[in-house]
Amino acid sequence: MRGTAESIRWGWRLVLVGAVLMGACRDPAKASGTALYITAEFDPSLLITQVRVWGDVDGQPHFGPQVLPEKAQRVLNSGETLRVLLGDVPNGVRAEVNVEGLRDGSVVARGTGGADIRDGYEVEVSLRLEPTTPGNPDTFCLGCEGCCIQGQCTSPTFNTCGTGGIACVACDPNLASHCDGRGVCMCGASTSCSPRTADRCLLGMCRCGNSQECGPGQQCVSGQCICSPESCAGCCTGNVCDQGTSADRCGRGGVVCQKCDKKQSCTAEAVCG
Repeated sequence: MRGTAESIRWGWRLVLVGAVLMGACRDPAKASGTALYITAEFDPSLLITQVRVWGDVDGQPHFGPQVLPEKAQRVLNSGETLRVLLGDVPNGVRAEVNVEGLRDGSVVARGTGGADIRDGYEVEVSLRLEPTTPGNPDTFCLGCEGCCIQGQCTSPTFNTCGTGGIACVACDPNLASHCDGRGVCMCGASTSCSPRTADRCLLGMCRCGNSQECGPGQQCVSGQCICSPESCAGCCTGNVCDQGTSADRCGRGGVVCQKCDKKQSCTAEAVCG
């Protein structure tokens, strides 16, 4: 067996790793012995500042519980990652992971996940932290100038946007740049980008890939503006949506425009006849 357990106060070493710092160049073959690489997703509006982690290996308690970071320093981002060094454990056994999201020391979300261990390798465990109190779309806080989250009035921020005591929403980091004083997610001076016509808010402007936001009848797919059945009610000439009512460009439902024969016209049903 490869790998050596590194015992600390809670019994096993867990390392909180910034999601951005890990990048995409991880090589499981070069991991520090047998390990779990845990990714925790959650609603940013939960304002989680710490996580409590523990787990079983082959049905027996093996690591944790441990709170990370030891002292709350910032609001954690969805997608934060943890590495758990397991040490000398049998190959192929099951590891089950439990994670609790904490805010001000209180549990606000929980999630579980698992994976089969590979001796000497790092295996991935992805899990979703769900609120301990189910969200209520009708949540409202009386006399609140900010927004309401789980019955508490919260100042508007990027992750808790809203005013007038309405339920907080988390602005999409891909489609918005900030939450303005009205409690509205914004991209520059305009409202947050539509995911149909843009895939990013860049320097205060909605963009599709490296180009401007898509126009009417188009949708942004993989950084390109295209005309498709999902975006165009008429017909498509290349990536341009046409009304589809003329003999030169006839069609509807996002199909490729047809040119009717000289003796035909484009009917009310948008077909040549």
